[in-house]
Amino acid sequence: MDPRQREQKRPAYEAQDFVAVILVGKGENLFPFNEGARGASVLPKALMPVGNKPVINIVLDWVFAAGLTDVLVIVPPEAAAAISEYLTEYLQLEFSSSSHKREPRITVKTYDEGEGNDEDFDDRSGTARILKRFRALIKTDFVLLPCDISFPPSLTLSSILDRHRATPDAVLTSVLYEAPESVRESEEKMIVAMDKGTNELLQISPVDDLENNDLEMRMALISAHPTLSLSTRLLDAHVYVFRRTVLDLLSTRRDRDLTSVREQFVPWLLKGAWQSGLAEKWSPILNPPRRDPLAAALARSTATTFREGIALQAAAVPDSETATPAESAGEELLAFKNKVGRTGKSARAHSKPAGWSCRMIVVKPDVPEVEEKKGKGGKAPAGPEPEYIVRANNIAGYWEMNRHLVKTLGAANAAAGVPKVDNEDAIAASAQISPDSLIGEGVRVGERASIKKCIVGRHCVIGKNAKLTGCVLWDFCVVEEGARVENAVLANNVRVGEKAQIKDCEFGPGFEAMPGAVIKGERMVAGQEA
Repeated sequence: MDPRQREQKRPAYEAQDFVAVILVGKGENLFPFNEGARGASVLPKALMPVGNKPVINIVLDWVFAAGLTDVLVIVPPEAAAAISEYLTEYLQLEFSSSSHKREPRITVKTYDEGEGNDEDFDDRSGTARILKRFRALIKTDFVLLPCDISFPPSLTLSSILDRHRATPDAVLTSVLYEAPESVRESEEKMIVAMDKGTNELLQISPVDDLENNDLEMRMALISAHPTLSLSTRLLDAHVYVFRRTVLDLLSTRRDRDLTSVREQFVPWLLKGAWQSGLAEKWSPILNPPRRDPLAAALARSTATTFREGIALQAAAVPDSETATPAESAGEELLAFKNKVGRTGKSARAHSKPAGWSCRMIVVKPDVPEVEEKKGKGGKAPAGPEPEYIVRANNIAGYWEMNRHLVKTLGAANAAAGVPKVDNEDAIAASAQISPDSLIGEGVRVGERASIKKCIVGRHCVIGKNAKLTGCVLWDFCVVEEGARVENAVLANNVRVGEKAQIKDCEFGPGFEAMPGAVIKGERMVAGQEA
């Protein structure tokens, strides 16, 4: 399925119980696309094209399809202008004739905005620090998302939020997934401890952090979850549904002690859910007593008797707000003895459960169902490819996202018998374009040129006799006459010279391959010589 297609929109209601927070990174793992020279402009990570549309489109479509209308996008300062301009256009195009009761709203903020850091600490990087600084803008429970992720059709945001709503004690619901083999090797490997019976997420440990390949696990955790299981096949999607109170807990930490949500804050939160000392300490913050609005309303009802009203008023007020008589000296001593016990040690192991938990949703490959048909020789043809969660946070993930889109487009266009071309007038009659290719607006293709399994961006020029196979071209690229390009990604304004041969390469913005050049297996930026 084309990831740009959206599920049927849910109606947006006036009262929103969730907001979406999208964190846009700087794309450190996307070299050479994140580096330009000689005036070549670098696209922000959120605007990298997938199927000739910015990757953030996939996330926004997914959010709005679930009925959410408030989105906070936090971006690097250098990317703010470009992303803000694009998101304004996005809202105008997608919701100009919207039937929503409440129009979608996207707020863009930079890392430098928000509440100030500690006076003696100026580092503004780190997703956990960023989230802490913007807590005043997040008034409700929220879902935290990356800008570079695509989802299988069966996984909707509304289903994830419904799972979180159905677990009242959850302060976190995290999405974990199995990745395709082409991406798995490039992602950080983790050991995930979970309780499959309760869907509780218990511990996440990066494999690289293990000393002598030994995994340490507390007996308290094993005792509390005797059916605990471990997995090394799961990856963190960086999709988290949080209760609003986790921001109150986050605010108790100094900025210098905060770094990453995934690597630090989530493991810290998981530990507090089963370690009794932390659970007791954090419960007033994460699980504060709440007023019961229904009991309060019934207490004021004219149909309620005086005695019933007194009882309902008491039920409406949290325990911490009700007055309790002070303990006498003897009662305090007795309580202390009960707490310490005969061994002289605090009876921490027998303390009450935390009252809150961290949950998970595991997403496995989604294999579409098709009718079984036998091909030639009585053999069944290859079935449809499984649908995965894929993140374009590195080169392998970006390749996989585009490769899957090409295959999906091929199936759709093959049925129609024609490729997706926005302007056929500029395509030479003798040019060959396969049905599993996508050609953007304003593209010119010369005579006898061949384009197979490619995505070609806007206003690209493909010369006579040029051959492109399995490529992704961003906007304003030029492939001159007789050039051969195979399995390559060309960023904006890349030029491939006449009769050049390019294979298995990624070129950054503004790179130029000289006429006759032969380049294989390279990642190059503008100004470099092959």
